[in-house]
Amino acid sequence: MNPTSVSVTESRINDTQAQFLAIYPLARRSVSVRSAAAVALASLPATEREDLEQEALIAVWQAMPHYDASRASLRTFVERVIATRFASLMRTRRWRPTFEPVKEHHMVGLDGIPLLEFRTDFQRVSASLADRDRSLAELLVDHSPTEASRVLRVSRSTVYEGIRRIRIAFADAGFGPREGRPR
Repeated sequence: MNPTSVSVTESRINDTQAQFLAIYPLARRSVSVRSAAAVALASLPATEREDLEQEALIAVWQAMPHYDASRASLRTFVERVIATRFASLMRTRRWRPTFEPVKEHHMVGLDGIPLLEFRTDFQRVSASLADRDRSLAELLVDHSPTEASRVLRVSRSTVYEGIRRIRIAFADAGFGPREGRPR
C-alpha cells in the first residue's frame, strides 16, 4: 500500500468511528428496546438479552462503512440495520423442539417382531448406508419425516429422497415386499 491509500483508509476508519460514537446512544436505546421485546415476546431466556444486544451493535458497527447519506438519514439507517439483524437472530434462535426417543427394550413392534430383533436388523442394514442416510434412518425410527427434516435442517423432499434410498437398501437386504421394489 502506498502512503496515500493508508491515510485514506485511516481517514475512513476515523470517520466510521466518529459516526458510530455519534449514533451509539440511539443505537443502544433501539437495541435495548428490541432485545427486551424479543425476550418478552419470543419466550427467550433473559440471559440471551445481552447476546442479542451485542450482536445488533456489532452489526451497526460493521454496516457503518456502507452508510449513504443520500439514501436515508443516519437514524433510519441504524434502525434498519438493527431491525434486520434482530430478524435474522430471531430466525436462527427460533425454538426447535427437542425429541426424546422412546425406550423400547421389551416392546413388540407392529408386525409382532420384538423390537430388539428389529434394532439388530436395522443396525446391520443401516451400516451399509451413507452417513446422511444412516442418520436419517435413525431419526425416522422415532420421528416423522417432517420432524426429521426439522432436526436435520433439510427440506422434506430431501428427506423423502433419503427414504427412497433407505427402502432400497432394506429391500436389497431382504426386508419388505419382494415384488415392486422401489428403484
